[in-house]
Amino acid sequence: MNAKLKGEARRKIILDGYFNNEPLKDIAAKLGCSLASLKVSASKLGCTRTPRAAAEFRRGFHVPEHKRQDYYQLMIAGQYRAHECAQILGLLTMQSSGAE
Repeated sequence: MNAKLKGEARRKIILDGYFNNEPLKDIAAKLGCSLASLKVSASKLGCTRTPRAAAEFRRGFHVPEHKRQDYYQLMIAGQYRAHECAQILGLLTMQSSGAE
């Protein structure tokens, strides 16, 4: 019975963490497990992030569809970093860019 409660609590922490867009390392730390174990559990629960959502989470901003080609052109041909591309395209405001 105790293992069942532990499993339910684990599921709740994983689902809440993914819903609140917490970093995976933080969720794994709460559970006391490895990142790989967390990803397997999340996959079984069906709450993994899509590759696009994961990339947006890592970048910290959303690239609109109509600017996506320009963004990738700057990244590849211009060899700019993600945040530099976002500033050039006007995707970052002064508030969201941090203390730059």
